[in-house]
Amino acid sequence: MTNLENENKKQSNNIKEETGKFLDQQRQQIANTTSNISDTTNKVTNSVNEYQQTNRAILDKSIDTSNKYQQETINTIQSITNNTIELQKNFANTFQSVFSKFIDDTSKSYWNNYLYPQRYTDVYNKSNQNVTDNTVNATRRINDIALASAETFNKSIEIAQKYYNEAAQNYLNCINKIEKSYHNH
Repeated sequence: MTNLENENKKQSNNIKEETGKFLDQQRQQIANTTSNISDTTNKVTNSVNEYQQTNRAILDKSIDTSNKYQQETINTIQSITNNTIELQKNFANTFQSVFSKFIDDTSKSYWNNYLYPQRYTDVYNKSNQNVTDNTVNATRRINDIALASAETFNKSIEIAQKYYNEAAQNYLNCINKIEKSYHNH
């Protein structure tokens, strides 16, 4: 029986050794797997960080460009508004100057003709008709010019709004592309 006991002890020792070797191999594989997972995680983290930095730089540049175009649009609208106001001031000054000269000429004519009572009524009626006709004509011209200026101003605003909308849409499209690209990676 001793022989059998020795044989059992050997087998038991062999099993213990093989189990120990197997466990050592398993521990080594787990250590290798853990190391690989850690390395892969670090690489993925680094890649994500680089990607986010790149996207952040693109987004910042897009925002800066959008802000620049928006400011240019605001400046253009302000310039159009200032030019329209200046044009209206010039028109009013010109009209006032012409109308003032007309009134002055009419006054002189009135006083010159006042000395001639027989022509007074005719001159008065003619002057009154001229004043009325000139006032009506001047009012029509002012209305025509004001209407043309308003139409030009409105068209300028429409064009500026169109370019602003296109710039805003391009900005949103860029952001959507960046977002899609980010989610695809």
